[in-house]
Amino acid sequence: MRRNHTLTAILPTSPARDRLVYAGSVFLLLLIGWLDFVTGYEFGFFIFYFIPVSVSAWFAGKRPGLFMAVASAICWYVSDKYTNHPYSHAYFIYWEMFMRLISFLTTALTIAKIRQMLINEVHLNHKLEEALRELGKLREAVREKDLPAGFGQKGTPDDVGED
Repeated sequence: MRRNHTLTAILPTSPARDRLVYAGSVFLLLLIGWLDFVTGYEFGFFIFYFIPVSVSAWFAGKRPGLFMAVASAICWYVSDKYTNHPYSHAYFIYWEMFMRLISFLTTALTIAKIRQMLINEVHLNHKLEEALRELGKLREAVREKDLPAGFGQKGTPDDVGED
């Protein structure tokens, strides 16, 4: 029960929060791209590009996550291009960027879907709790209305098998 209240506090979005997440993700992406460029092509930063993609997809949604995935692939490409990474064939850099783009897009879509499924689960759980409360109230109303006085209380024939 308590977990749902924590999740609902974390999951809802607002335009101001989305802009903050978006700006923070862009800043983080630029920082990672710069670090990738400064350290050179021999020190791989590929895994760190997933951070802004994941943060955007989780906190801001599918579209910002997809945008950040594309931006991450472009940022990686620019960094790799300007570090003069030698490739045996010129088209390999485009293949590398395409593979990274697919990885980033898959991550963004997966995280956004997991978040949406979690939101739906929390919503359905709230609806189920409301339905169970209503069912309990209806049971009580039926018992009070239809049963003779004293019938259904502890020690009466209706009590058999109930705990």
